[in-house]
Amino acid sequence: MLTRSIPPSLAPVVEQLELEDARLVTNAELASILDRLGVRTAPRTVAMRLRERGWLLATGQRGVWEFAPASVAGPHSRSGPTRLLRAVIAREGVSCALTFQAAAWATGVAGRVPSRLEVAAASRRDAQRLPDGLDVSVFAPRLEPIVAKGVPVLRPASVLVHMAAVPARVRSWPSAVEWLPELAAEADEDEVLLELDGRPATASARMGYLLQGLRPDIAHRIEAPVSKTWFGPRRTLLRHDSQWQVADTLLPFDPRALRAVR
Repeated sequence: MLTRSIPPSLAPVVEQLELEDARLVTNAELASILDRLGVRTAPRTVAMRLRERGWLLATGQRGVWEFAPASVAGPHSRSGPTRLLRAVIAREGVSCALTFQAAAWATGVAGRVPSRLEVAAASRRDAQRLPDGLDVSVFAPRLEPIVAKGVPVLRPASVLVHMAAVPARVRSWPSAVEWLPELAAEADEDEVLLELDGRPATASARMGYLLQGLRPDIAHRIEAPVSKTWFGPRRTLLRHDSQWQVADTLLPFDPRALRAVR
């Protein structure tokens, strides 16, 4: 167990952070605490002293720190892999959510967290405000994200539609097939259709193609396309689906051969 010192001048600050059960602390929040306690020292100076003693941890975002309370017995993070994203949201207020394997991991569908968290930014402006340590793509969900692991996470229906909208952004389809069946099983039929509403016909064609084996109940409700759609870059075909008019150059598996999960 590591012992962290608390100078008398900082003890009330640490006590207040403990009482508030603080996780992430912004410069503005620290300034508010100091003001309530009547401490005249600048917030950044206090933050520096608390960091030197292991009570505040760097997050990778300027002006945002993670509080490590006495209960964690040392200067150790409680946020795990979502630490950077939590800090960005706390400081920037960006509209974004975990997607793809990161969303599957956060909701317990996938057993492994990806090396870089995949994040769906609601707009290009939001995407530009996210750091390079995250794998960012632009996707504005119709459905409100849920919260898991302390951050927003796309619902299963939204993740599926994101996969169909930009399949090339899925980092590893061989890995995806490990959690895709359970994700598809969790998806609500009406929510998938709502998420598809108003999007390009190519997204619907890819969705029908991807789910026809796993969720035929959903696929049967998607209107068949009238023109060809590529699933992946335009190169040598792996397979062609005449029903969905999909030219598949990407998937390492045939979605038609996947067993129905409902």
